[in-house]
Amino acid sequence: MRHYHLMGIGGIGMSGLARLLRKDGHQVSGCDQHSSELTQALEREGIRVYQGHSPAHLEGVDILVASTAIPEDEAELSAARALGLPVWRRIQVVAEILKGGFSLGVTGSHGKTSTTAMLYSVFQAAQTDPTVLLGAEYGPLGGSVRAGQGRYRIAEIDESDPLFRFLSLDIAVITNLEADHVSPDGKARPNYHTSFEALREAMRAFASRAGHVVHSGDPRWGLLEELTRDLPRSRFGLTKGECRAQEVVLEAFGSRFTLVWQGRPLGQVRLQVPGEHNIANALAAACAALVAGLPFEAVQEGLARYTGAARRFERLGELNGALIVDDYAHNATKLQALLQAARHTGLRVRAVFQPHRYGRSEREWPLYAQALELADEALVLDVYSAGETPLQLSSAQIAENIVAHLEARGKRARYCGWDEALGYLRKSAAPGQLILTIGAGNVSRLGRLLAAEKEAV
Repeated sequence: MRHYHLMGIGGIGMSGLARLLRKDGHQVSGCDQHSSELTQALEREGIRVYQGHSPAHLEGVDILVASTAIPEDEAELSAARALGLPVWRRIQVVAEILKGGFSLGVTGSHGKTSTTAMLYSVFQAAQTDPTVLLGAEYGPLGGSVRAGQGRYRIAEIDESDPLFRFLSLDIAVITNLEADHVSPDGKARPNYHTSFEALREAMRAFASRAGHVVHSGDPRWGLLEELTRDLPRSRFGLTKGECRAQEVVLEAFGSRFTLVWQGRPLGQVRLQVPGEHNIANALAAACAALVAGLPFEAVQEGLARYTGAARRFERLGELNGALIVDDYAHNATKLQALLQAARHTGLRVRAVFQPHRYGRSEREWPLYAQALELADEALVLDVYSAGETPLQLSSAQIAENIVAHLEARGKRARYCGWDEALGYLRKSAAPGQLILTIGAGNVSRLGRLLAAEKEAV
């Protein structure tokens, strides 16, 4: 048994890793700059969590694990190295866990959380009792991780961590690839690659170390064809690939389609989550499962059971008859896919959007604005900084640019603060509306406050 100490333990990925290490019988402690519901939950489970960082936390520690966001010159990290303690990054622990069985890892610019959760649902339906590491809470897991007793180990792999390129997997799933997590000025930063070329090379290395690659055959992601050329691979897609969909029917809160595998229709699949993007996620999971040798019946059952991970079109409740839904969509492609799915509900779509990170938002705000044209009304909040500082544009400038674009196209839009948005929605929520709280920051709390009211006078 080892004593692992995790810096940045309050993050969703690190907290899940802490739980998995503890379930494996290790002693676990950690620290984070801020107390949160996650850190408080860890403490209730018997994991010691310190607030702030300090070399004093290292007493009795065997391995220090630091999240990507922890800078190299942090005093606690420097002290560990001076003491000769092994210092690992999170993904190195993930690698150790995956080595313990037949490994499947899911990465990509978007869709990886849903695809990984769908894979878990399929492998559970096949009664394989898998170990799972997910980047979000998922109800059937009882959290974001699960320590199974079977041979399969399934993990969501964050491509924002440059170290992901060194993972060795039995099956690597690549959902898509675009210039998310790319530094806007070419400077190295935590969770950013220095350029799209650097990200592309990292993805090539990741694919080359896998026994088999499963990737999108959608023409939008044609770059993946080049990156995986001459590698053992299978492709998925709505219209192209070894695993594809035909006879697609989009419904208000789900879909159904016939799954075709290697040219042969296997049967109908039903999903309880909406949108073409979720059909693509389901095809990715199905393709990986079929490559691993699971029967179609498990694919069919597992995908039918899947109801969505936390913050992925998560229904929070209602307010005055308006449906409140929360979603993590934080880049332009995710935002557009979400709003396209929302339009299929037949409800009036009111989007509350919180841009995420200055580097991303400064580059993508025109694409955010274009995507938000799909909403009937848009409320734009301040940028959720995630610890970043503004580059050239302030939070207000980014929001005002988005609003100006929408107003010029005759759309209802406003830039507002948190309290203003909350008050306005409380007063105006009505039947026939879909209120979406959108972003990777704390905007979900706004949605939960609205849903908790049920009715507002």
